[in-house]
Amino acid sequence: MKTIYIVRHGETDWNRQGRYQGTTDVPLNQVGRDQAKACARALEGVHFDRVVSSPLERAFVTAQTICHKRDLDIQVDDRLKEFNFGHWETKQVDEIEALWPGMIHSMYQEPASIRIPGGESFQELQVRAWAGLKDQIDRAEDGETILVTAHGVTNRMLICKLFDLPLNFAWSMSQGNTCINRIFYQGMEKGQHNILNLLNDTSHLDG
Repeated sequence: MKTIYIVRHGETDWNRQGRYQGTTDVPLNQVGRDQAKACARALEGVHFDRVVSSPLERAFVTAQTICHKRDLDIQVDDRLKEFNFGHWETKQVDEIEALWPGMIHSMYQEPASIRIPGGESFQELQVRAWAGLKDQIDRAEDGETILVTAHGVTNRMLICKLFDLPLNFAWSMSQGNTCINRIFYQGMEKGQHNILNLLNDTSHLDG
């Protein structure tokens, strides 16, 4: 068995403003940096054998903060970038609704059937993100622990893949800033099953 921790990045100003950021490289704000430090404290007792991060600064700095006192190289994988929201990036919900009426509702109801204008489909995100994570899983020895720092939509796509869930389940799970997800990975072949041991844990932010 291998253990996988999947962590979302800390807060950005665009998160707070409700702007779709996707592949736009928006840095953590002060709250986000503090959240990353709290996440690091929550994980300080966990031994990680390998760490892989999205190249976007908000995810990479979250990984750096978690690994601050560890002698670990952070591998960067472009495939773990956030969902490409295309023409929606930089915009808030009311702006998107005015330009593409009803499309946000459709995205949340049936993500498997949506392609964002100028962006990508959720299937495309899942394929690329899973390829990045699977490379790390394949390189890891039995008993090793992997840390992944990525993004809200990317995390959802990976969790759906790990548990063979249709993409329409993606929005049924929360992914708060610096949330911790823990999966006990046994394999993807018939007769094997993975265990979702922790989902969207943000208890380190309480108080």
